[in-house]
Amino acid sequence: AVFQSIPPHGAHDWEYFSIDSNHYLAVANSYSSGNNDLDSVVYQWTGSSFASPQAIATHGATSLKWFSIDGGNFLAVASYLNGNSYDIDSLIYQWNGCRF
Repeated sequence: AVFQSIPPHGAHDWEYFSIDSNHYLAVANSYSSGNNDLDSVVYQWTGSSFASPQAIATHGATSLKWFSIDGGNFLAVASYLNGNSYDIDSLIYQWNGCRF
């Protein structure tokens, strides 16, 4: 049975992680209507569903990976395409206590 519908845009990857007993689900959005410059989204578990999305600027995102180093929390995003160019940096976002 379907639990919840989340509208991705050309999703290539999902990443679940937990920070300070809060649960998150991030989706790497890759394209929508021929556009690769669109946000990927981090959803927070509310106790009954994933909501309160946080948008993260991405360009043709293909993969997400959460990791923790020395008490810091990070989300790495692999980028694939920025408009017509494959020459694009992938990004690492750092958690600031309430968002990336």
